[in-house]
Amino acid sequence: MKKITLFLFGLFCFSLGCHQLSEIEQYGQHYQKHRDYRSLNKVVSLMKLEVDTSYVQAILGEPLNMGFDYRYLVDSIGPNDCSIGAVFHINQEGHIDQKWIDEICE
Repeated sequence: MKKITLFLFGLFCFSLGCHQLSEIEQYGQHYQKHRDYRSLNKVVSLMKLEVDTSYVQAILGEPLNMGFDYRYLVDSIGPNDCSIGAVFHINQEGHIDQKWIDEICE
């Protein structure tokens, strides 16, 4: 189902031809290429709550899928020697209900 959604999203974008990327899409592409904090932080701030997980993947690419949340890491380590990244918590309906970017110490 999610692959079909991503395919349809891609097909829709392709059909628009010279589609101007939205701000969140631009930051998402930059994050996918560079894995940088600045781009990921902007995506977290622009991402609306209650979006479907397929939208998160369309913007940021393949996550570290923990089953109950998606995680996206950057190329930095925080002051507690933990990876820095964004966490998108997934509710029972498969939508994002919480999001943040910080050290992930687990």
